[in-house]
Amino acid sequence: AYRLAEGRMAYATASRGFKAGGFNPTSLPGSEEYAEEQSWSYEGGVKTQWLADRVSFNATVFFIDWQDMQLNVPNPFVPGQFYISNVGGATSKGLELESMARVAPGCDIFAGFGFTDALFDASELGISGNRVPNMPRYSGNVGGQYSIAVREGADAFFRAEIAFRGAYHYDDANTQQQEAYSTANFRAGVRGERLMVEAWTRNAFDTFYIPTAFVYFGQPSGFVGESGAPRTFGVRVGVTF
Repeated sequence: AYRLAEGRMAYATASRGFKAGGFNPTSLPGSEEYAEEQSWSYEGGVKTQWLADRVSFNATVFFIDWQDMQLNVPNPFVPGQFYISNVGGATSKGLELESMARVAPGCDIFAGFGFTDALFDASELGISGNRVPNMPRYSGNVGGQYSIAVREGADAFFRAEIAFRGAYHYDDANTQQQEAYSTANFRAGVRGERLMVEAWTRNAFDTFYIPTAFVYFGQPSGFVGESGAPRTFGVRVGVTF
């Protein structure tokens, strides 16, 4: 890391990682064991503060190189059964941006955005060039929070946030995918020196989505998954001693 000036920093990292190999309790003949997965990760970016620290902006670029990547692979002869296999190499590259600003006393806004391009390299499974599953090309969030004093030692607050994710595939063959979706979350309440009360709702507009699904040959679609949580809401009370 290098400090460029007051409130300005640039950094870079390089790291080597691995995931141990092992044995499958059940698998296709010849796939009883799987090798160690290895990766190199590179990252660089800047972290900055502006306007007397009222505004922050951070940017990061990254590159990950996997070798002998381990994935859960379905057994085509036993519905619902999976085993771990080395599917070959993969690379992931992209960028992440995030910013926060205090636009007025008690009023903060924030936003973040990420872009990822994750693809399989040469593979014995015939998936070269396919997208790595469960990795959307983009994701992000935007929102704000406002608080105001209602009496001495007590503040009322309201927070709103929208999170979004791009489309992504469920499997390495890229046969099924979740389309892009977004969810909205809200919170409002009062916070004092010892007592806090808030009401909240998640997925306020009741967006339907399936965050994860798996190959399952016993289903007409060939997949089984679980839908994301629908609109939920509640009240939270806290006491500080």
